Amino acid sequence: MTDFATNAATPRSGVRFKYIALLLFVAFAGGAGASWWLADEYGLLGGGTPPTTTSPAPNKAPAQNVAAVPLVTQPTVTSVDSVIAAGNTARAEGLLVAFAARRTLDSGAPLGYLTDQLRLRFGASQPKAVMTVLQASQTPITLQSLQADLSAIDNLLVTGTREETVWATIQREFSELFVLRKSESLSPAPTQRLLRAHALVESGNLGGAIQEISEMPGAASAEAQAWLVRARTYNETRKALDQLERSALAAPPLPVAPVMPPIAPEPQTVLPTTMPQ
Repeated sequence: MTDFATNAATPRSGVRFKYIALLLFVAFAGGAGASWWLADEYGLLGGGTPPTTTSPAPNKAPAQNVAAVPLVTQPTVTSVDSVIAAGNTARAEGLLVAFAARRTLDSGAPLGYLTDQLRLRFGASQPKAVMTVLQASQTPITLQSLQADLSAIDNLLVTGTREETVWATIQREFSELFVLRKSESLSPAPTQRLLRAHALVESGNLGGAIQEISEMPGAASAEAQAWLVRARTYNETRKALDQLERSALAAPPLPVAPVMPPIAPEPQTVLPTTMPQ
């Protein structure tokens, strides 16, 4: 009995062990498969992408009508400054040309390239003055030459004759000793007029010198008339140069386009954009 029972129990225990081992294997395989799936799903194996969770968008307040104002480019002053600078440069260049022409004539030299510059810058606005200066430049007259020519005819201007006798000289000297005149007036004596004429020529006041010479006894002589012509030419030339300098200084700058203020654009309505809930 004992052997039978033992032999009968042994196969049952082996079968039971096989079932238990199979269950353990299935459980292990299932756990390993589940672990691999979770690792792959959450990117633990490096090949997957972690899932992203989307949160519901917060409720936004309804958009209101907003006036869209586009950007307006403000006008710059760079171009305006450039135009003004160009006008000032042209004015300065005109003054330099007039000054250079004066200095050239004062030295008795020909104008040279200044001839074209005078015509270019003042030919349209001051044609008469330009013509006077250009004609005077053909035979330049200086203060030094006028002073020297005046000294050469001193005796002729004072006496009215080229050769004065001794008796005529004595009479003239005595006539100038006693002259009745107002205290504030200048002496009309020929010798005093001659002294004043020399001083006026030296200072450049040819108008005053011309007046003094014209009232002297020898003013009607050919030599005196020739000197007066040259003195008037010099005087008119300097007046023309003065006119050119004033014209260059008072010349208006180049016209500048007015700067218009920016125009405000009309308001535009922007429709609200609704986000999906």
